[in-house]
Amino acid sequence: MNNPTVCELQIKRIVERLASAPRNSAENPDQHAAVSRWIISEFYQIGLDVTHQVFNIPGHQPERTGMNIIGTLKNSAKSSITKPIIIGAHYDTVPGSPGADDNASGIAALLECARVLQKSNIDKKVTFVAFDAEEVQPGAGALHGSSHFVSSLSMENLPSSAIIFESIGFSSKTIKQRLPGLFRFLFPHAYRTLKKQAFAANSLLLLSRGKGRELSNHLERVAAQPEIFLPVLPLRIPIWMPTLKNFRRSDHAPFWAAGVPAVMISDTANFRNPHYHRATDTPETLDLLLIKKAAQMVIDTITSDLI
Repeated sequence: MNNPTVCELQIKRIVERLASAPRNSAENPDQHAAVSRWIISEFYQIGLDVTHQVFNIPGHQPERTGMNIIGTLKNSAKSSITKPIIIGAHYDTVPGSPGADDNASGIAALLECARVLQKSNIDKKVTFVAFDAEEVQPGAGALHGSSHFVSSLSMENLPSSAIIFESIGFSSKTIKQRLPGLFRFLFPHAYRTLKKQAFAANSLLLLSRGKGRELSNHLERVAAQPEIFLPVLPLRIPIWMPTLKNFRRSDHAPFWAAGVPAVMISDTANFRNPHYHRATDTPETLDLLLIKKAAQMVIDTITSDLI
């Protein structure tokens, strides 16, 4: 593949800018607003067509709002493809955490995908969405921004697929990968794969359901290319299996609910990262190469003939 490549220095710049302070809209409204404006500015500098959505966050007095930031490739309007591919990540944090892994890492990959794909002149519609209010209570993983985005689309305008970056920057040579309860019984093949890897905490999860399996397969094949060589753990939930809470904790879930093939890419967050939702979730704890490889995997999948 001779695609344009992701820049690790750009990833470092983005993560350090975003994770300079917590960006929770309730406790850090000024920082949250500054980050929103910064992402908009980055989208414009990349050359995207930029819009935004302001939405009410239910269950809060006084009333609170969130803002999704949406950027579309300039050449999308000329594309012969009618339905867009969504690449998304949330930019807010829980109170008290600068959120380097959760989820500055995801926004860094999102912006690098946008920067590289804008230069590629591909004949595909690609839309990038920085979701707000993923972390807002009540209810962990309330997913207000992505839920609003999906609900605002008519059936005719639903995307062909969605790829969500969620906490993709933590790996460790000493920490072992942990698993949710019943994992070994529900997903014996994935469990055996992890066991063969000695539960090493250096891969990225590809979580899919139903029709998202095909997209996950494409990402897995690209990840195995020598120029990327990214260890991945595909976890494919059958359509008949109830989606347990641990599998619905990020912005892919509203797409699943709408029947859109969606894959969440993640380092598994609290099942690996000891800094999850803490003040210690800072840029120096991240593996920037892991973020770079995740972004390149998505770029090379989209620019291929696979999807």
